Amino acid sequence: MNSKWPRSRGEENGRDSGKAVGTQVPGDRGIAAGADVGLGITGDKNQVTADGDVVNGDKHETSTTTVNHYHAAAPAISISPVLPARVDRQQQAELILVGPLNTEMLAPVLRRADALLPTDPGQAAGLYGDIASELHANGFHGHAAVMQSKQMAALQAAGHLVAAAEMAASLAVASLRAGDYDRARFLAGDVAKLASKCVEAGEPRAEGVRRTAELLQAARDSLLHPLGELDSLREVLLAGSVEQDPAIRPVLVLLLAEQALAVDPDSVCELETLLLEAIATLDNGADDGDHTLLRLRLVRAHYDPVERRALHLQARQHRITRRPAALVFAREGRRLAEQGNADAAVEAYRHAVDAGIRADLPQDAADWLYSVRSINVWYGPWPGDLDDEHRLAQALRATGSGRFLVRARHPREQALSAIVRKKPREAIAAAQRWLVDTVVTGDWTGELEALRFLADLYQDNTEASLAASYYQRAGEAEAVKKHAAASGDTLLPVGPLQGVPWRVSRARVAQLEAQADILHDDAVASLLGELLEVARRLLSGDLTESPLRHHLHQTLSSACTLAPRGTVEQAEQVLTELVDLKRTDRDATWLAIAERHPHLAFQAASKLLDDAERGTYDAMAALAKTRWIRILTSPSSPLTAAEQTSCQTRIVALADDNKHPAVLALSQVLPDHPTVRAAAQEALDRILFRPEPDPHTTSIGDGLMSDAFLVCHLDESCRRRCADRLIKIASDRREIADARRSALIGIRSLIGDLPQADRTAIYLRAKPFVLGEQDGSHLDNEMTGTPHPLSAVHFSFGTASLRGPALKLAHSAAEHDDEHHWVRENAIALLRTDVPSDVGDAALVLAHLPSQIVFSVDPALLVTHPNRTVRQAGAFLAVSYADQHPRTVRRLAEDADHTVRRTLAEVAELRLKEGPVHPIVPEVLERLAEDVRASVRHAARAALRAS
Repeated sequence: MNSKWPRSRGEENGRDSGKAVGTQVPGDRGIAAGADVGLGITGDKNQVTADGDVVNGDKHETSTTTVNHYHAAAPAISISPVLPARVDRQQQAELILVGPLNTEMLAPVLRRADALLPTDPGQAAGLYGDIASELHANGFHGHAAVMQSKQMAALQAAGHLVAAAEMAASLAVASLRAGDYDRARFLAGDVAKLASKCVEAGEPRAEGVRRTAELLQAARDSLLHPLGELDSLREVLLAGSVEQDPAIRPVLVLLLAEQALAVDPDSVCELETLLLEAIATLDNGADDGDHTLLRLRLVRAHYDPVERRALHLQARQHRITRRPAALVFAREGRRLAEQGNADAAVEAYRHAVDAGIRADLPQDAADWLYSVRSINVWYGPWPGDLDDEHRLAQALRATGSGRFLVRARHPREQALSAIVRKKPREAIAAAQRWLVDTVVTGDWTGELEALRFLADLYQDNTEASLAASYYQRAGEAEAVKKHAAASGDTLLPVGPLQGVPWRVSRARVAQLEAQADILHDDAVASLLGELLEVARRLLSGDLTESPLRHHLHQTLSSACTLAPRGTVEQAEQVLTELVDLKRTDRDATWLAIAERHPHLAFQAASKLLDDAERGTYDAMAALAKTRWIRILTSPSSPLTAAEQTSCQTRIVALADDNKHPAVLALSQVLPDHPTVRAAAQEALDRILFRPEPDPHTTSIGDGLMSDAFLVCHLDESCRRRCADRLIKIASDRREIADARRSALIGIRSLIGDLPQADRTAIYLRAKPFVLGEQDGSHLDNEMTGTPHPLSAVHFSFGTASLRGPALKLAHSAAEHDDEHHWVRENAIALLRTDVPSDVGDAALVLAHLPSQIVFSVDPALLVTHPNRTVRQAGAFLAVSYADQHPRTVRRLAEDADHTVRRTLAEVAELRLKEGPVHPIVPEVLERLAEDVRASVRHAARAALRAS
């Protein structure tokens, strides 16, 4: 076999540099504790410095930091250390194909070691160590691991149990640093077994081996804990001392500190004692080849400004070499980015990129360029080309593969692979390692990506609190809202709103809005006060945020959501200072403040009308809402009679200006007003003279429902003509499904006062729709249903089914018992469909059927349905017939959906106003009055007051 074995030039440097980082093990030429393992090959005229910097060269690979130990009886393998000027690819291919253990250099040594193993295991261990060292130096880490296993077995056979344990511990720590958790777990188990054997054999150093096994077990439990709990390793380290513990202690302190910095940054300062001890142990003037000391100091720099300034000054004055300097600059850039100092962060990252390129770290330098881009995106001002750093990073990554951290496998790839294989624990462990790596190297963009990934993992695996924390740290406001909605009645943790990056504050503020109904009454005033303070600082420019002011908009929205539950002073402050700044959904704030704070009701109503007069969309949309109409007309309204009259006068003025929502509101407030009758006549004309459908032109939202609602104020003849026209539109398959559905809904508002013959005719016309015989409208494939997941644009105008609206129409038109029976049977059948809107319509119909018809429907069957509208219908029936269904009422009071519980309380209030109820109803209301949801509590207490 004519193959030559290339040797790394860095190996000679490693032997002569004096970097002894571990206890010498008899027969071991393996890796020192915590060494970063990699392939030490450089290009023509390259020189590798002690810390791995590559100078005067144009090619690169990752350097190797190793320490060689050998047994006195084991001769070293004599292989020329001369590195070829260029990598011979043919030679490399032959080496890979034949296998490194089959080369003429190593095969004889391996045969000799195997032959010596039965008779002289000590010498065989030395030979195995030589082979493992050569394999590691040239990148064959898997083959080296096999040789190391043979070496440890030989050491045990020779009776060197302590030496085998120290070697296994050193390799286990190196595997932890390299991210090879599987091998680290295996080696830690070997150390534990060897510790037991040492105790049994009466070894003098058995206690030290036992302590090493304890440390490794704690490291394995903490660093691989799926929830990120680090107490095990912290407690074991604190229980020991520098003098008593093995040489691996500083490396374990580093791993613990970096994991804490990534998982729980606020807890790092609690490790001050351990960090100072580890730094003092390593700070002896020796070369920090694996950068353990530097990384320990960088952890302290996270919370110690003195340490941070000292490191940054050394990097700026070139008193540390390029790799450490690049890391210092990158960590400083990350810190500044977190603090919102965008300009200084970009400058620090550019220094890191410069030092990283010169130190042969193109992959890390590319990550730092992406961090510059992320800072520009998050903080602005946006330059002319945001993707310039992206293109630069792409070009830089094509120049080499050098990284500061050497990993057995990139944790990001491992995490994604574990997700595909449905291994959540493995995915979380890899994602945590990914997060730690991004924090260590100052890769801010990668850190945000890892945080989002971990948050999704925890959400998918029922760890709602952890998911919320990671979503907040990632600044994912929309994701945290969805997560809060999916968490039901679980109150998620939320950190401080000030003193954190604006993206984090915005996500926490968004979570407050999503969980406003769960917040305790005593906490709302305090949180609202903090929101108001944040809003004031954002408005004055004291806080940094995005160019589009996302944080301000979210803060205003959250403050408006909490305002009704705050104090009167806070509600008035929101109403007078903040609500005008909020862009959308202000109507809910106005109406909620008017209902909860009667002293502010007229002020809130006036602001709503002011905005409506200016044509604001949400104010106009609020005019026709039931809550607003109740405020304008109800005797129990928070407005006085004079204030109601004043508001009604302004509604008339808006309606006279031909503003459609105002006309709808006026038709409910003053139905006999001339403006209403004129608008109703115009609506009738629009329906009667509606053009025939055009296959080439489709109109969306043509107002058939609102026009039909206005026509109901006209005489019987007009209503009959309008109903006939609408039923023809609904029956025309040339119309789109949205128009046909609107026509069916509009008919319901017209038939209330029509003669029985007309109602029966409409009932008969509705039956084919209920049975599905009229399904199939124009453009169903393009406009209705669920869009194809691979389509470029996802939109849908609702379901193509007309069965739900038709069932409600048939129920409104039904007069006789046999007709109601038919409606009931088809409503029950419709509950089994897979169209949510049809299921909801069927549930509403069941809840409002005549008592003699619906009496046979058991609410207990409805409360198990997955659709909450069906369960709400079950609550309506159960409370209405509480004497027949007391157990169902109790069960509904514990429903996981708060809207079902609120419906239960609201229906109970209606029944209590009608007369005496079954004792189970007040009992359940007492329980709901202490519900975790504020809306449920208020509804239950209102019902109890009604009793």
